[in-house]
Amino acid sequence: MKELKSLIKKRHIFILVAFICCFALLQLAPAARAESGSGRVIYDSTYIDKLEATLRSLIQSTGDDLKKQMSASASNTNLEKKLSDTEKELAALKESMVFKIVKLPAGKIMLGDSSAEIIVRTKGGATAYIEKTASGGLSNLISGKDLKNGEVIPDNQLLLVPNGDGRGIKASKDSYVMVKGIYTIK
Repeated sequence: MKELKSLIKKRHIFILVAFICCFALLQLAPAARAESGSGRVIYDSTYIDKLEATLRSLIQSTGDDLKKQMSASASNTNLEKKLSDTEKELAALKESMVFKIVKLPAGKIMLGDSSAEIIVRTKGGATAYIEKTASGGLSNLISGKDLKNGEVIPDNQLLLVPNGDGRGIKASKDSYVMVKGIYTIK
């Protein structure tokens, strides 16, 4: 990216110098006269007109090239921003794919979002918590049971929260819980 910016800066300088030289040539050309004193101009107006047309087309094409390069540079900036955003999303996704160990104080409720996974590590430490608005229970993937509200959760059982509609666990005592996914404690 730095090389592209450096190349664009060098090209700007080169174009500016070429433009100044051409402008100076156009200004000085009519003033040049033959040494014989005949009063005739060395270059006639047809030659100057052709030179001017050539310079204008060169300047126009160079300007178009610069616009294309600047457009490409802006496109690269957008791509870099998208890449940065994607890397942040990937880091967040990676973090949510790993079990975290959480100490859940007695009486607190952990609600899982959709597809959250919970493992209660403390024996008799928690019961299933299902809000009245939730439809269904908490899925115990080890026993294959659907746990209802208030049911004691056996330790070391993998629980799945199918929907983020108010399902989770309530700590009966201070408990250690492993959780993967998005959750809230209230």
